Amino acid sequence: MNIFRAFVSTVLALFTCGLPAAEVRLVESLPKPSFPLVTAGTTAHIVLQPAAPEVVKIAARDLADDITAITGKPPQVIETPRSGPKVILRIKDIGRWEAFRISATPETLTIDGNDPRGLAFGIYELSRRIGVSPWHWWADVPVTKLEELHLSVGTDPIEQPAVKYRGIFLNDEGWGLRPWAAKTFEPEVGNIGPKTYSKIFELLLRLRANTIWPAMHPGTTPFHQIPENTAAADRYAIVTGSSHAEPMLRNNVGEWKRDGRKFNYLTNRDDVRHYWEDRVKQRTSGESIFTIGMRGIHDSPIVGPKSQNERITTLTEIFTDQRAMLARHLGNGDPTRVPQMFCPYKEVLSDYLAGLKIPDDVTIVWPDDNFGYVRRFGTAAERKRNGGLGVYYHASYLGAPLSWLWIDTLPPALVWSEMTRAYEQGARNIWIVNVGDIKNTERSMEFFLDLAWNADRTDPAAPARFLLETAARDFGTEHAAGIADILSRLQAISFARKTEHLQWHISLNPYQPTGLNESEIRDRLAACELLANDCETIANRLPPDAADAFYQLVGFPAAITAAANERYFRSELARADIARGRPPEPNQTAAAEAAKRIDRLNARYNEGIAGGKWQHAVTVQGVSAKDWIRFQPDAKMNAPTPAEDNICPPAPPAVSPLNTPADARPGDFVERDGVVSIDAGHFTSKSDTPDGAGWRSIQGLGRTGSAVTVLPSTTDWKDAPAPHLVYRFHTNTGGSAKLRVRLLPTHPITEGTGLRFAIGTDGGKPVPLALTHGFEPKSSSWNDRVLANATHTTADLPAKLAPGWHTLELHAVDPGVVVDKIVLAFGDLPPSYDGPSETRVPSPQP
Repeated sequence: MNIFRAFVSTVLALFTCGLPAAEVRLVESLPKPSFPLVTAGTTAHIVLQPAAPEVVKIAARDLADDITAITGKPPQVIETPRSGPKVILRIKDIGRWEAFRISATPETLTIDGNDPRGLAFGIYELSRRIGVSPWHWWADVPVTKLEELHLSVGTDPIEQPAVKYRGIFLNDEGWGLRPWAAKTFEPEVGNIGPKTYSKIFELLLRLRANTIWPAMHPGTTPFHQIPENTAAADRYAIVTGSSHAEPMLRNNVGEWKRDGRKFNYLTNRDDVRHYWEDRVKQRTSGESIFTIGMRGIHDSPIVGPKSQNERITTLTEIFTDQRAMLARHLGNGDPTRVPQMFCPYKEVLSDYLAGLKIPDDVTIVWPDDNFGYVRRFGTAAERKRNGGLGVYYHASYLGAPLSWLWIDTLPPALVWSEMTRAYEQGARNIWIVNVGDIKNTERSMEFFLDLAWNADRTDPAAPARFLLETAARDFGTEHAAGIADILSRLQAISFARKTEHLQWHISLNPYQPTGLNESEIRDRLAACELLANDCETIANRLPPDAADAFYQLVGFPAAITAAANERYFRSELARADIARGRPPEPNQTAAAEAAKRIDRLNARYNEGIAGGKWQHAVTVQGVSAKDWIRFQPDAKMNAPTPAEDNICPPAPPAVSPLNTPADARPGDFVERDGVVSIDAGHFTSKSDTPDGAGWRSIQGLGRTGSAVTVLPSTTDWKDAPAPHLVYRFHTNTGGSAKLRVRLLPTHPITEGTGLRFAIGTDGGKPVPLALTHGFEPKSSSWNDRVLANATHTTADLPAKLAPGWHTLELHAVDPGVVVDKIVLAFGDLPPSYDGPSETRVPSPQP
């Protein structure tokens, strides 16, 4: 945590010194010259081009409302310029899809957009710069009231997106977004309708996104069955699409009215074709991306084909039929004129790998494994496709082995590591993130979309910088460091075990005790308690108008994390009490009180904040106790009383203090109790390739918070020494040593190679290590890995180590490997052993 605090302090110093890349920015003092947006009772006019597109008009009105919210002085939105300061909004060719540029003189501020959406992005960017958070409405982030608004004079660089289509998938909405819309925000529709979607579309534009996959779970009125929904999408210039399981913009769960067994291309081809073609005929206005292919109803395997070969043949015929429809109705006879995508999700990926051919103009959208690890990356041939590549990613998930829907537990560092690698490997055309029902995935949603815009100009410090800058933006620079630190600690706790994954067995299977021993449990509970207390301290320091926003974005997830851990681990400790002859009542009482606290926290969200604005928006666990029970923790974790050998391990003996040699330097590693434990990001030195590529530590990544990977992932060192890291360590014991390395459960960049790397000592021949199995979702090893965000490999060092100083070298073999921790042990290593905290010589305290 100290390293993160130091990083926060450095970035905050830069942030508050006025060093953002933008030239045109809000200024507090009055440099000469400056552009007076609001001054001395005068507000600049907002000038539209005649016949401006509707999305530009919407953004202009929102900008006027934002200025009014800050100053109380409403600007006029006009088409004919008048004398005095003015904001000119114009569509102008500046060279790239959705690009914009802001410039200012003392008389005029001009926003140029290459196209209507680009201009809208520029308008909302100005709102950001004057102090309006993208989450002003969706999370009740307040604005700072100001009498005047002045912006510096200058011309920004052109802003443009790295990824063409960037958007969200609304999913699993039945326990949050839909009941909130139906009962609180849009009762006249009684479902998710155009009023709700309009707010979502505005949020997308404020986050520089352009694509929606609408909500589609049972009970939700299909998006295209409400004409006002599609009309709203067109007004906001939002591209409509549909998920991997919903071809041709159809919502099969809500729109296929016959038996699901009839959704069969082989036996009911005409009905299926008409079903698809009717939607194509309806969608002749606006922009759409059509998902091609076919699966069964509600994300199940395709009905009909009995073998993989038959599936491949059938899907090939389906592609031909679907593209013919698109050509007839939308492409003037040419299907390549209609944007299309294909997502090889679940068993369809194996079909693709077995030879399924995708038309060259269709974007192949790779899925992640539902837990944030991208399952496949483009080959050299795939990167040359005219349709390009994309990624469908998860920030929320309902499914096996356990769901995660409740709070935002996806670390930005993991998003950055996986999606930057995907971008480097050619996924640059479509990025979609499953955000559940938006509430409680706000941070992950924003970071994903921000990275989609900036993926061609990012760096490993981006995740930590994002936490700091958004905290400063939403709650003030004086609170930013503390809030960013809380969020980083919250993510570290969740990376080790998500709040929704607090049981060590798969639901509806026999109970399995936690893998943590009693000492580790108490350390985790202490970290949770400190997190909640520090969060409460900051909450008490904030101005009253920030309380609701802070609760939604910081306080609620921190408090839920603390309470859920208390509920589960106190129950586990009570089991251990019973088995070991100790009174269980204190732990049982604490677990019961934590359960009540969870109910109170959820009730406060639904009823106590923002004047009841978010009633019905949050459900405990993110899903009701009666639904999808096989994908959520068992309801009764306190029974039955376990046998004595079926409980968490007892606390281990106290560790010895570090025996630091006199010639040790800060940062060196030393043996303690027969073990040298190394957090991978704390290397002594590194050796890069001649062109500067090599191992890099990503702050916030992994359970250590400093995992390393080779960047860029396109690095090729065939004709040069492989990049490597060096760790200096001292041992007293000496002798034969075993090596255990913890990796993140990433998927190989090159299909079939596994995760390969090598480790050497004292400059000797490296020992090759590889993880070559367990990548297929739903396997038992994959279940364990994604729930723990970790996987391990072990080896014996070939030579004995003499007591004294040594070096350990981590050599790259394949890019895409992410190393989190290295443990060197003299003696046996239990199969599940994850090593103690690192045995590193600390730096002297100032």
